[in-house]
Amino acid sequence: MNTINIIGLGSSDIDSMPLGIWREIKSSRNLYLRTEDHPVTAVLKEEGLKWQSFDDIYESSGTFEETYEEICSRLIRAVESSDVDYAVPGHPLFYETTTELLLARAAEEGFRVDIKGGGSFIDAVVTAAGVPVNDGFQLLDATTLELRDLSHRKHTIITQVYDQFSLSDVKLTLLDYYPAEMDVKIITAAGGSDEMVYEVPLHETDHLHVASNLMALFIPASSLEAQDVKSVHHMMNIFDTLVGEDGCPWDKKQTHESLQKYLLEEAYEVIEAIEQGDDDAIVEELGDILLQVALHSAIGSKRGHFDFMDVLGGMTEKVIRRHPHVFSDAVVEDMEDLNEVWQKAKKAEGKKDKIKYEKEYGEKVLGWMKETIHHQKTLSEQVEEKEDTNETG
Repeated sequence: MNTINIIGLGSSDIDSMPLGIWREIKSSRNLYLRTEDHPVTAVLKEEGLKWQSFDDIYESSGTFEETYEEICSRLIRAVESSDVDYAVPGHPLFYETTTELLLARAAEEGFRVDIKGGGSFIDAVVTAAGVPVNDGFQLLDATTLELRDLSHRKHTIITQVYDQFSLSDVKLTLLDYYPAEMDVKIITAAGGSDEMVYEVPLHETDHLHVASNLMALFIPASSLEAQDVKSVHHMMNIFDTLVGEDGCPWDKKQTHESLQKYLLEEAYEVIEAIEQGDDDAIVEELGDILLQVALHSAIGSKRGHFDFMDVLGGMTEKVIRRHPHVFSDAVVEDMEDLNEVWQKAKKAEGKKDKIKYEKEYGEKVLGWMKETIHHQKTLSEQVEEKEDTNETG
């Protein structure tokens, strides 16, 4: 069984490469480079080494997924006849998709994979950016970056930014979370003689004309009140404090029963805001509904029964279960199909039929509610007027 030796070229130039790795490369009889775009390549040429690179695949493939699949296919064909040395930038196990693909296919395709190490770019980037690692940090991939990955409480290093376009994509995601004027650092060729560190406001990151497959973006940890108030965990802490021993006298004495009327009141206020077409009021009143959910959850947590995460998790799981036509393989052609899918999902949950008191309340009370809003009269006034009309009639 032949072997693909995956060798890490490190994150910068030849001076940073471990001696053992350099010896592996110099002694190779069947060397492949994922890309020649690396500082070490010039020295390999000076030493007269021969290799094959896969840069042509980058030029011909439409996506990175296609590129990496084709690279692996070529390597697998090559290893059928002899051992292969395959050199990649950085460390083979740090954000190297081809390593993952080769490891996954090795047993099935009948070859071995041996990881030869190589310097990781992380140490070099941490040093160049001055990251205080004792405070904790997270490492993210620009190609899969999502808003939910971000945390302003952690130092953040983002990899796989390699040109102005990738920086622009990352910037747009970051601007949905961080202030535009927040200073960030862009590091290229960390640890090498060509190392550069640019400190710029976040909104200007893609204004720099830099392109390098040895580039990273660093965002320092910060205290952002605007983000804290949007955090579920921060909200839970607030309400746990309110009902706790040192909390608010009113909140501490509330129970699920004592809060019932407030849930109805807040629901009516949402309806009023909707009827008036007031988006700002809708936001505020939906917040008051969430306040009720958070307060009930804090009371449940205080009693050791349940907390907000139980409510959130149960709701999310329920929505997914009841939408198999969206999140699974159920097929829906019309509303009749949709109702059948819905009923099957509820039956699978073990739901028992019960009298739907709230259905009648919703249909009748909603009508009264809209009348009071549009006539700008209270329900009591509406009832009194109707009674007077009946009496005089």
